[in-house]
Amino acid sequence: MVRVLIVEEGHKDIYGKIFEKRFRELGYEVYGMYLHTYFKDYPYDKVLKVDNNYIKKAYYKFQKKYSIGPVIYKINRDIINFVNKYKIDLVFIYRNNHIWPITIKKLKKLGVKVFDYNNDDPFSLKQPKYKWRNYFKSLNLYDYIFVYRKKNIDDLEKLGYKNVNLLRAYYIKEKNFYIPNIKDYRYKCDVIFVGHWENDGRDEYLKLLMDKGIDLKIYGTLWENSKYYKYFLSKMKMNKITYLSKDYNLAINSAKIALVFLSKLNNDTYTRRCFEIPATKTMMLSEYTDDLAKNLFEEGKEAEYFRNKEELLQKVQYYLNNIDKIKIIGENGYKRLMKDGHEAIDRCKEIMRVYNAI
Repeated sequence: MVRVLIVEEGHKDIYGKIFEKRFRELGYEVYGMYLHTYFKDYPYDKVLKVDNNYIKKAYYKFQKKYSIGPVIYKINRDIINFVNKYKIDLVFIYRNNHIWPITIKKLKKLGVKVFDYNNDDPFSLKQPKYKWRNYFKSLNLYDYIFVYRKKNIDDLEKLGYKNVNLLRAYYIKEKNFYIPNIKDYRYKCDVIFVGHWENDGRDEYLKLLMDKGIDLKIYGTLWENSKYYKYFLSKMKMNKITYLSKDYNLAINSAKIALVFLSKLNNDTYTRRCFEIPATKTMMLSEYTDDLAKNLFEEGKEAEYFRNKEELLQKVQYYLNNIDKIKIIGENGYKRLMKDGHEAIDRCKEIMRVYNAI
């Protein structure tokens, strides 16, 4: 039996922890090493509860940010010890910021395969270089490199790396699913956007919809940074824009149309929500990319897309006047999702296919 160790930050259960669960469902012996515990949760104080000890916060945040210090040393030492203790065959590093090249060299001397997966874009010019220092120094050591977006395959191949492939995001069946006959009306609306604020003009698009009287609800983080924050609150009759956790799936199910904006920071051509939304049978209306429209969901049949503010408004207005078409597209998107296989378990199967092939 193949023994797998997953190394990941672990402050959310939708990344390494769901892979651990799915690997186990597939019959593998799997362990998780979650690094947020090494930092005592301090770098994640916006989503995890910590005390207000500012000295500890600075101590842990500095080490997490710059990947240097006693905590980083302990992480690398513990990986080696864990692999030795449990006779691990495959170490799957989910987004390497903190694992030193010397650690990977030691793992390989033990006969361990080491895979890396990065769901960010380390080649983005908007990303600080120090953040991915260990990632780039380790590229020639990994047995295989998985990337989130096609662009990074080209980036890595230009540097001479051939053992590279796409491992897309995914939905999680326990979290993302269709809810019929909803009786909880807290999140009911015509259009919803659940996601973070980013300084890419997305708030301009949402403001246009509100200006035109569209029943729109916004949820997520960092929205207080938008210059339209107070305007959004007044229109939605909210005290603040909140982050959705347990109610995320209910909220998406409660809307007729769910919007998707793509991160410019990571040069995304799709995002996790492009799988989570179709899983609910809610119609997805996303920023257009060739990747989405040509590889994942057919435009006008399985999802809809917009290329500018005017097209967004036009399509929202059109579909809200043609509710039957919203339901058809939502249903078709769901069928395509099920047919193509974009659940977390499908990604774990791909990882093990590669492991068995090399």
